[in-house]
Amino acid sequence: MKQKLDKHTWPYQFRRMPWLLLIPVGLWIPRLAGRYPLAAEWYAGHIYPTISGILGAVNALFPFSLAEVAIYAGILGAVGAIIVYLVRWHRRRIPFVRLVSLLLTLAIIGGVLLNSFYFIWGFNYARPTLYELLDLPVQERPVEELQALCQALCTEAVALRSQVAEDTSGVYTLPHGWRAAFADIPQAYEALGQKLPVFARRVRPAKGLMASVGMSYAGLAGIYIPFTAEANVNVHQSTLLLLSSAAHESAHYLGVAKEDEANFVAYLACMESDDPAVAYSGVMLALIHATNKLDRAEPAAFMAVRKTYSEGMVRDILAYNAYWESYEGAVEEAVTEINDTYLKHNQQGSGVKSYGLMVDLLLAWYFQGV
Repeated sequence: MKQKLDKHTWPYQFRRMPWLLLIPVGLWIPRLAGRYPLAAEWYAGHIYPTISGILGAVNALFPFSLAEVAIYAGILGAVGAIIVYLVRWHRRRIPFVRLVSLLLTLAIIGGVLLNSFYFIWGFNYARPTLYELLDLPVQERPVEELQALCQALCTEAVALRSQVAEDTSGVYTLPHGWRAAFADIPQAYEALGQKLPVFARRVRPAKGLMASVGMSYAGLAGIYIPFTAEANVNVHQSTLLLLSSAAHESAHYLGVAKEDEANFVAYLACMESDDPAVAYSGVMLALIHATNKLDRAEPAAFMAVRKTYSEGMVRDILAYNAYWESYEGAVEEAVTEINDTYLKHNQQGSGVKSYGLMVDLLLAWYFQGV
């Protein structure tokens, strides 16, 4: 009869070490997937909807973010276990092989999660671009067209700004709270899906994070967690782009992985909303990105558009900038660097700068057929 190896011996640990290959395999997957965009699109249309649908139905049963709770529990559990094992080993209450066994287990779990990330959602990074999926023209656009886009967005923003509520400082606010406003976003996506079938899937309301202040220090407006299929939003942030942030994370739920594309889809969805507060947040997301690009390309043209902002829009932008400036620091810089590395690893060559490419999609959408 074959004897089982003791789990706390070196021969047993050596037998487990091949599982560490999951880590390099997981790091290699996005490069492989990037070579087969059509296969990724098949995954996005046939496999991913089932996975996200099941996970979305489960997390919808809870009013809080399951992912946030799981992350806190996982980090505390892992760090706590390492500390306990280190102390016990230091006091010679356990052999060194027990400590190695724990670290090996955590590394294997990390490898499993890394690979699962791509099979659960990450393959969406390799999908064809929205230019292809929406049949949008890809071409260089003159600054005059960019200025026209900015002016059109500004005109929409001015009209919508007159329909939203203000706080005592005259800044855009949500009188019924963020939960009620988040509940309006699925309807906007339903309307968008009727026009563009590629987005015709049920979207569930985004969830506010308990650690929203910490997200602000990290410079994050939201985060999508594929393992629970949850759109998580920093609800402590300035109200101006709060609802468009929720729409952005919801776009990730639909399999729109690239950041610039998720911003573009968030704009499209918000503009389909019957709620002026949602539409205003969406058009301001587009306007801010477009005018930032116009300012770099032609400052005089930007100033011409800027003069047509309403006083309410100006107050909202000043409050938005003041909020995020108050949280700038070392934490934000570190998280930005991590995010930049993550995006580049997943075939977004411009890293965090890819957020600016939203404007190219806006121009293609606005001037399609021209």
